[in-house]
Amino acid sequence: MFMNNKRRFVQVFIGIAILALLFYKIDIHEVLAVIRGVNILLFVAAAISYLCYNLVMAYRLYYLLGTMGNKVSFTHSFFAHIAGMIASDVTPGRSGFFLVPYFLKNRTNCSISHGMVAILAPQGIEFVLKVVGGFLGLIFFITAVSVNISTNVLVSLCIGGCIFGGLGVVMLWILWTDESLSSNLLAKIPYIKKFKGDFQNMKDKSLSIRDSLPVILIIYFICWILLALQWQLIGLSLGITELSFLTYFLLHPLITLLRFVPVTVSGLGLMEGTTAVMFLLLGIPNGEVLGLSFALVVRLNMILVDSIGLKGVFS
Repeated sequence: MFMNNKRRFVQVFIGIAILALLFYKIDIHEVLAVIRGVNILLFVAAAISYLCYNLVMAYRLYYLLGTMGNKVSFTHSFFAHIAGMIASDVTPGRSGFFLVPYFLKNRTNCSISHGMVAILAPQGIEFVLKVVGGFLGLIFFITAVSVNISTNVLVSLCIGGCIFGGLGVVMLWILWTDESLSSNLLAKIPYIKKFKGDFQNMKDKSLSIRDSLPVILIIYFICWILLALQWQLIGLSLGITELSFLTYFLLHPLITLLRFVPVTVSGLGLMEGTTAVMFLLLGIPNGEVLGLSFALVVRLNMILVDSIGLKGVFS
């Protein structure tokens, strides 16, 4: 417990240190001036778009649980999902989202293994599609927008993309194929091998939702559109008119992938710094100030909506 708290403190400290460095390089007074000028109506509209995203994600959870024979109400699915979202906002690598099965069990009789099945395979698909979307975004920005990205940055992005894409492929391979390697390895690890039966049960249930791949993909793209709309509305609320919906659509997977890097809490500092750099590269006047302001307002917008999940956390 002490080591976990110490590690979490270090991750929070790193995130704050990155933000402090950003504020040192970018005038904090200019950033605050931009944020103070936010259009409240557009900010609220962005929050509604993000709430719709959460409703669709909750439906995915509700639908997949239903295919496994779990009679869970949509209301319970929503509050379990949104509780996981607020937990992910304050945990490294957004790992708090994996608490959704526990929140679900507290509200219903749904087993934790079934809850895990409903989020693990879709999470693997999300990793793969985020990487694909990120690479498409890079190609678009380099070719169509003529953004000049250094070789070192490109190499770093490609390495990071391969890691996350590979992680997603491994998750899907374990959960959606009849492989036995993972079970055999689990059986050889002390203290963990006693969970082999639970793991095999989870794997069997995962295979039962494999036919739901088309539904999962459709839901993912609907969510992607809603998140891009949220970003565009926040951009407009800050007076950013230079970026099209397509730009936000391709920027989103490229930047939000950093929220899964477990160096800081939910990518704190990493997301803000990358957004500032991308806005500058896209040729937006005063891009570094607007990019940092945009990222901070996006984070605030998400946390305000996700705070609905506090009810699920504390109950």
